[in-house]
Amino acid sequence: MPEHRAVVRARQYVDLLHRGDFESMRHFYADDVVWHVGGRHKLSGVYRGIDAVFDYFAQVRVLTGGTLRLEPHSILASDAQTVMFTRVTARREGRGLDVELVEILRMTPDGRWTEYFGMPSDGAAVGNFWD
Repeated sequence: MPEHRAVVRARQYVDLLHRGDFESMRHFYADDVVWHVGGRHKLSGVYRGIDAVFDYFAQVRVLTGGTLRLEPHSILASDAQTVMFTRVTARREGRGLDVELVEILRMTPDGRWTEYFGMPSDGAAVGNFWD
């Protein structure tokens, strides 16, 4: 049985992220995307619009020196949502991050992502990493 198109797109996206191809990554998002970053650290908040989301990504890239990696373990998808169970690793100022993250993406009928929620396995570790 072939993979759902949203699963294929999610895998393509992770590959683009690891290659640093941010211009191609923009095609995965709706212009009015809403990106929720939980926690109480300096990057926490709600980012509204594609430019704000990509500004957030640029901050993450600078702060981690480009070391952020996503390793999806499982990707579940329907025509309306994609859920990824992902290991996230990064380095910053001599500290490491290594957590599991559940990522929920809502999408348009044409597959563009409109809203994101993430839930880490260890929110305190994420907060300590960013602060």
